[in-house]
Amino acid sequence: MDRVSTAAESMPAPGHTFAHASNSPELRRVLANIRVLVAIVAATEALSLSPETRSHIMLVVLAYAGWAGWLCWAELNGRHAFRSSLTSWVDATWILFFGWIASTQSSLFTLLLLFPVLFASLSFGFVSGLLVSFYSTIAAGAMQIIHGHQEGISATETLLQPLSILVLGPLVAGLAQAGVQMNEQMRIADRLQGQLDPRLGVKRVGETMLSSLARHFSADLGLLLIWLPGSDPRVFRLDRSGKTVELSGELHASVLELLVRLPSDTANVHHQAHFLGRYPIRYHGGFHVVDKAPSGAARPPVQALAESLDARSMISVPICRRGPHPCRLVLESGQRHYRLRDAELLSGVMEQLGPIIENAGLLERLADEAMATERARIGRDLHDTAIQPYLGLKYGIEALVRKAAPDNPLRSDVVALQEVALEELHHLRELVTGMRSGAKGVDDALAPALRRQAKRFSELFGIEVGVRCEGEPAVSRKLAASIFPMVSEALTNIRRHTRATRAEIVVGEDAHRYVIHITNMHDPLSPPPCFIPRSVVERAESVSGCVAVDVQPSGVTDLMISIPKMS
Repeated sequence: MDRVSTAAESMPAPGHTFAHASNSPELRRVLANIRVLVAIVAATEALSLSPETRSHIMLVVLAYAGWAGWLCWAELNGRHAFRSSLTSWVDATWILFFGWIASTQSSLFTLLLLFPVLFASLSFGFVSGLLVSFYSTIAAGAMQIIHGHQEGISATETLLQPLSILVLGPLVAGLAQAGVQMNEQMRIADRLQGQLDPRLGVKRVGETMLSSLARHFSADLGLLLIWLPGSDPRVFRLDRSGKTVELSGELHASVLELLVRLPSDTANVHHQAHFLGRYPIRYHGGFHVVDKAPSGAARPPVQALAESLDARSMISVPICRRGPHPCRLVLESGQRHYRLRDAELLSGVMEQLGPIIENAGLLERLADEAMATERARIGRDLHDTAIQPYLGLKYGIEALVRKAAPDNPLRSDVVALQEVALEELHHLRELVTGMRSGAKGVDDALAPALRRQAKRFSELFGIEVGVRCEGEPAVSRKLAASIFPMVSEALTNIRRHTRATRAEIVVGEDAHRYVIHITNMHDPLSPPPCFIPRSVVERAESVSGCVAVDVQPSGVTDLMISIPKMS
């Protein structure tokens, strides 16, 4: 299993934005232990009461201790205990009942009532904790009013405890949610950091990161712009079928234009729907990633991007903000309604994953520089060890031509040999010059090399070879050096294993790949058996390409080599 699939399988299930207790065994164990601690504190409080009420109180405490102990035992042994939002309501009801029997108004009772709020917030979210807080406030208020009426306590003292719970409860729920979100950020980042290896390069890191985050946030489509210092912008796209590709050509340029317009310091959420199927309804929310202050500065570019993607719900966050060209991550979902808290979570995760992207880019640049240095060294060595002997051979052939009389029957062969030597020497000088200069990028090096090879092959073996390039595709020198041996091997196979007198090489491209067709004729009545040119396949796979052979009934054998542009 590769790293991409492993990362995807290790991510949480889609749709879970926060690490609730139902998903975190460690958090469930902590809460179970705190519940036991609450029972111990209540028992200590019960021992300080009068002997008349102590026996009844201890029965209530022992009942709750049994409940808390059972939950704690189940969690510690990995058993599936009773996991429901009702557990927090049971805790709150028991503490209220304890307070009613004990007739206590101490601050300890208020503190105990905050624990169910904490349990609910950590386990089931802020809203659940808020509801438990309101329930505790209303019940405690009713209890205090009844006790106050019976004992003649003033209204101020009666309402002090419920008001304390009303103020502290939402505060505890909010702090718990902040802690849960931070824990979720660390959990997602830790799992991805274990799968992302900067040594695999920017492409592999970007594809793994985009597919894993899209799965976690239930995204149908994703875009990742990586624009590191000293390199060209690269855009990765996760389509609705779950396939991740690196964009190129016009599609790359159009998507890049939309992404670079997004502000580099704000995270945004955008929704778009239609009321009654006709009237568009849009919502936009954003905040500065540094101080979390609300911001609507990105509304126009975000809306333009959403309309281009036909996005129903979209989230956009900047990453690697320290560079001159901040990178972007965009997720779009048709089934999930993104909120600002999702943007905060994603922004926090990318703050931790950004250095991995930067390290991958740095390692790629170091590798390219090392390769350029090594190429220059090899070029110098070739100049001394290969070109100089070729020059000696050239001078020898020229001397032989001068000695051969015009009527010598071997003169034409010697002249042809001289032309071949001159052509090879010129080609070798071009190769050495390119290596010594460390040339990289794209140019039209492939087409001239194929034409020279076709001409030489035709002259040596009598098989006519035509070369046709559709649009003269710009191929990097590195990739051209990988394609050239494949074509040479294919021509050699035609010479050895067929009776064809003509072959044709067609070089083309589409948005994502280069395609080379090498065709030759065969007898339609006796077509060749199915075959796989193993050496060509191995060379193609080394640059993430593939090979297919099509033996057509019309009498044409077509060897197709497909190579991704970003190889």
